[in-house]
Amino acid sequence: MRRHLRHLNGLRYFEAAARKLSFTEAAAELCVTQGAVSHQVRALETALGQPLFERSQRQIRLLPAGERLLAELTESFARIDAVLEQLKAGGAGTHSLRLSVTPTFSSRWLIPRLPRFRERHPDIELHLNHERSSNLRAQGQIEAAVLWSRERPQSPRTVSRPLFGLSLSPVCAPSLIRPDQPLATPADVRHYPLLHEDSFVDWERWMERAGAPDTPVRRGQLIDDSNALMMAAAAGHGLALGHLPLIEEDLLAGRLVRPFALSIPARGAYWLVCSRPMAQQPAWQALTDFLVEEVGFLADSPADDAA
Repeated sequence: MRRHLRHLNGLRYFEAAARKLSFTEAAAELCVTQGAVSHQVRALETALGQPLFERSQRQIRLLPAGERLLAELTESFARIDAVLEQLKAGGAGTHSLRLSVTPTFSSRWLIPRLPRFRERHPDIELHLNHERSSNLRAQGQIEAAVLWSRERPQSPRTVSRPLFGLSLSPVCAPSLIRPDQPLATPADVRHYPLLHEDSFVDWERWMERAGAPDTPVRRGQLIDDSNALMMAAAAGHGLALGHLPLIEEDLLAGRLVRPFALSIPARGAYWLVCSRPMAQQPAWQALTDFLVEEVGFLADSPADDAA
């Protein structure tokens, strides 16, 4: 008998507490009391002869031994989960893959392409979980995801590869542009309301690139969601910097227009991220190949005037 298997409950409780860095949140996830989590973790630490957490009144922090154990458990639990998913499919050759995505990426880029993926891989059931990238990274629960990040997402437990970046270009509803006040030059933007995502920085960057750095852009509405930002622009509320190529359909349908051809690179990119065990799964490899091929179609499309 493997003598450490008697600690399986303690390992499960430890993994939840370490992943969330909270005994309270772990207890809620496991549907037990906080005292039960604390007791199981203490028993595991006693059996191992060393502490796994550094505890204070308000928070817990993983010690090196805890970090090492969490890394191993994450991979092990992911492998077990993958096997259980395959068994649950009843041997019929169907594979399930849970992919965490941001709502903007999902609705504006991924979902329109999913029919082609289903046609090519009818044996793969792709389940989408929508979260903000910041939430996913904070939770440390990434099994398979597409994240928006300014730098490569790095973790000993995951692998990542770049998918694509975005360009930013001014867009608005056709009805917003007044005949008596055309947008002939970038400086003419001063006559129109502006919409911003998170901050004024991107409009300042675009104006600098356009050669009109003195044009006042620290005004207008801030909207912290890309989808809501584009909805406001399409409704005629103002000029916004649209994310190319996420607004292709809006441009083709005429809901949005680009008064200026100039675009600037966004500060970040979309990354494919998955756990190391998941990276070996055929379903993930099939999805990766498909997404990379779709990105290749973007590269083959006519280029805009991004710097």
